[in-house]
Amino acid sequence: MAKTQIPRKPRQRKKRIEKLQNKYRLIIFNDESFAEIYSFRLTKINLFLLFGFVSIFMVTLVYLLIAYTPLKEYIIPDYPKLEEREKIIQNTIKVDSLEHQLQLYDQKLQILHMVINGDEPPQYMNEIPDSVDDFSNITFSRSQEDSLMRAEIQEFEALNVNFKPGAVINPKYVSIYFHTPVRGTVSNTYSPEQKHYAIDVVAPKNSVIHAVLPGIIVFNSWTVETGYTCIIQHSNNFISVYKHNSKLLKESGSKVEAGDGIAIIGNTGELTTGPHLHFELWHEGKPVNPQDYIVF
Repeated sequence: MAKTQIPRKPRQRKKRIEKLQNKYRLIIFNDESFAEIYSFRLTKINLFLLFGFVSIFMVTLVYLLIAYTPLKEYIIPDYPKLEEREKIIQNTIKVDSLEHQLQLYDQKLQILHMVINGDEPPQYMNEIPDSVDDFSNITFSRSQEDSLMRAEIQEFEALNVNFKPGAVINPKYVSIYFHTPVRGTVSNTYSPEQKHYAIDVVAPKNSVIHAVLPGIIVFNSWTVETGYTCIIQHSNNFISVYKHNSKLLKESGSKVEAGDGIAIIGNTGELTTGPHLHFELWHEGKPVNPQDYIVF
């Protein structure tokens, strides 16, 4: 009869498993008396598992020591110290602020360049007339009492420091004295949703327009859409714009003080429906609501 032979591979695999399961005893003796101090049994499988757990524990411990203690400053090459990291953060903040300021200056220079060339910046190009209603037929008449009251108010509020209640104003600008450009009726308010970045003030014929702050006139000429227009550059990155005037009283480059007469109210330009002042106030290259700064 032919004998059945067990394949070699299963037999070798079985022998390997048995070797792993073989038990060994580790005994610790006293070197002088040869007395047994400690002993324990091991298998190759237990030895591998113990080595694996110890390795994982050591790796985790080293990672925690490096990640959450100052040791990383001495172990990791070129790792910045605490003082250096603080300086890096401060420099990053300064660089970000400088980039923001450069963007504001670039935007302001672009707006001034367009204004000097006789163009209007795209941000406040008006596609609709300034005033919704037609105020061309308004007539103004003053009584003696009204004239006296107006004179008292104008004398008391030569420099208007009243801000609109509830307006969000930077505390460092609260002490700035804004002079009212002209006394009259506000016919159209500031409305960014309607692309109207200004207020329209209706006033009597031949009323004088005043500068709201000290500054230098950077544009003082005629445009098709807005007629006789005056633009003044002030300190603290403020720009005031006066449109639709009938006459300009100053020249480009002139230095003016708050309250100086710069123009006469009028009805010039295509984007107008009656005599009024179209007044814009810009800060750091962005339009702001004039009524948040000035009481008309």
